[in-house]
Amino acid sequence: MKFANKLIRYKEKGKILFLIFICLLFSQCVEEFDFETEDFESILVVNTTVTNEVKRQQVLLSRTFRFEDNGPLLESGATIKVVEENTGIEYLFEEVSSGTYLSVQEFAAMPDKKYQLIINTSDGRSYVSEKVMLPNEISIDRVYPKRMANTRGVEGIGILVDTFDPTSTSKYYRYKFEETYRITAPFWSPQDIVIITGEEDCIYDFIERPEGRRVCYADNFSNSIIITNTTAFNEDRLTGFLLNFLPSDDIRVVDRYSILVKQFVQSKEANGFYQILKDFSESESLFSQVQPGFIEGNIISENNKDEIVLGFFDVSSVSEQRIFFDSNDFIGDLTKFDFGCQAILPIIDVENEETREAFERRWIRVASDRSNMFVSMESNGPPEPEGCKSTIDGFTFVTPRECGDCTAFGRSEVPDFWED
Repeated sequence: MKFANKLIRYKEKGKILFLIFICLLFSQCVEEFDFETEDFESILVVNTTVTNEVKRQQVLLSRTFRFEDNGPLLESGATIKVVEENTGIEYLFEEVSSGTYLSVQEFAAMPDKKYQLIINTSDGRSYVSEKVMLPNEISIDRVYPKRMANTRGVEGIGILVDTFDPTSTSKYYRYKFEETYRITAPFWSPQDIVIITGEEDCIYDFIERPEGRRVCYADNFSNSIIITNTTAFNEDRLTGFLLNFLPSDDIRVVDRYSILVKQFVQSKEANGFYQILKDFSESESLFSQVQPGFIEGNIISENNKDEIVLGFFDVSSVSEQRIFFDSNDFIGDLTKFDFGCQAILPIIDVENEETREAFERRWIRVASDRSNMFVSMESNGPPEPEGCKSTIDGFTFVTPRECGDCTAFGRSEVPDFWED
């Protein structure tokens, strides 16, 4: 009966989510529709994975929020601990920011030991997880890039993973990744322009520009649930599992690329939880007559057995591997990322009878717009355009900021792990 009641409430929430997505689809309607959630239930959301890495383990607490709210309601003021059943050791957590809790001391989950999460919220409610054991630890065999086309026929680079457990005890895998890529501004120049007015001509000169704007680095993190299993295979082996796909014209593969892959070996129960969560998060499942079901985890309320708790206390073994590669080694003749750089020359508009004074005013406006960058070509360029002159030989043109300043895309500091 308890599960039936939960299922009924879940279906009611499913109807609300369905209406939310309908509203999003028709958000271009002329009349604005003010949506308000009815029969809202505040549900504790627990997000945590304790691993075999020696570190300050993390627990994230929040609560479900109404559609009309700005975002999740972070759960502050809780007391949290993880208890090691075999030894009775307690690992306490402290709140480092609203809703984010880190273990006071570093620790790692150990084999053949069971762990339990205990949460006490500021309103006097208590929550406990099932006792969970660390799965077998298996290292990633290989992470590698491969030129390929995805299921839609788009060509690019696939990031593939190989792994193998000869004991056949792992079977359930979850992946996360952090990707870092390098961008070099195609029209970077060591000089920037300054306008000098009050002379008989529109005179401009140059100042030194920080070299740190030439080469930059940007990051992306996996934002989807990536899980797989080997239960249908003859052996516990993954070969060429597609973890990530990069279209050839994506900025991430414009130059040099790195990816750090983390492999989590998890339990069958954790895999089932993440599978339902993945199915529910995919948009097509919301419009399917076959709904994925209630997202029931392994955490319950000690005060009210009928209270719904969304979350799973996961204890996983982790291995990781980082690779680097130059995009040109794989993309070859495929379409590459286009910066969209267009050069604007400082020339008087003769066709529209622009006066020198009007030209000077227009050029000063261009110079003050920091969404533009000024690039000087000092060698074998065409003669200086009529209307302005500078103290160097060659010519000068304007291009969008991202073509001459890489900080439009990322940061100029080189990551500690980066390899050229």
